[in-house]
Amino acid sequence: MVVSVWMIVGFLLAAYSVVANDSLQTLGTYLSSNRNRTPKLTQMLFICTVTCGVLLLGWVLNNGDPAWGRLTVPGKEFPWPEPFTWVYLLPPLAVVALTQWGAPVSTSFLVLSSFMPANIGRLLSSSLTGYGLAFGVGLAAYILGLWLLERWVFCRTRDGDDPSTVWYGLQWFSTGFLWCMWLVQDLANIFVFLPRQLNLVPMLICTLVLCVGLCVLVATGGGPIQAVLRTKTNTSDLRSATLIDLLFGLCLLYKAFLSSFPLSTTWVFLGLIGGRELALRIKQQTSDVLFTSRESGSLARVIGTDLWKAAVGVVVSVGIALSIHPLAQITAG
Repeated sequence: MVVSVWMIVGFLLAAYSVVANDSLQTLGTYLSSNRNRTPKLTQMLFICTVTCGVLLLGWVLNNGDPAWGRLTVPGKEFPWPEPFTWVYLLPPLAVVALTQWGAPVSTSFLVLSSFMPANIGRLLSSSLTGYGLAFGVGLAAYILGLWLLERWVFCRTRDGDDPSTVWYGLQWFSTGFLWCMWLVQDLANIFVFLPRQLNLVPMLICTLVLCVGLCVLVATGGGPIQAVLRTKTNTSDLRSATLIDLLFGLCLLYKAFLSSFPLSTTWVFLGLIGGRELALRIKQQTSDVLFTSRESGSLARVIGTDLWKAAVGVVVSVGIALSIHPLAQITAG
């Protein structure tokens, strides 16, 4: 298969847009809690090391397929489009635009559905069940006991106490675990622009491109999408971030065992932090210590704003997916 210029440009745009948008889910809490604690060079080395390991392991285990086989699920494939024209650059460009707006858009909907519109229903179903699962996990975990830890974290932070070194190790472990699970799920959104099997040299070049993008992400501190996290309780605290990352990683691991079909990790993340925030607000009613974030308004406003922006992304995704094939035929003709 001959790789065209449009395919390469599409891959580069997808790598940039997916990393910039999805950093909210996976690296957002890590970047927030380590902003003034860990040198950025150390953060870059850590993230890039994990990325290289997961990419190359997936490439080896799946016979040259860096997307961990998620584009070639029997009966649910995302086939190579014919012809491949510049119109397939529209999905990653839309992700970039929505990211600058601060929307936690689903790159799975925007990118993957454009290559195979028939899979929109499956993507939506898989993602909504992921949202429900994560919302339930977040609500149950925090309302049954983790809210006590969040209240303790708030009081310790208020008193100026720094986390012990044990929490640093735990957070880096949870971030590494989560980042691995996210890569397994979402690499399909990036490598959908390239042949389903890559030789060693192209694979190494792609790995280098992704690592450069991640380094830029760390250097800039996460970009406008970080605003979604800053409206939630204690998300900049290392201890709270550790629990969020661990629970999110477990949700993705469970979904990976259930099915190898892609899903929107964005919706899984929104479900988790939404359920968490609801649990904390409920427990706040019975506590004499104010430990929840109220700067961004009511619970309905905080969660509703996230869901509204994510829903806009879904509508845009469906519109692009349904129009991209006719546009491709017109431009090819």
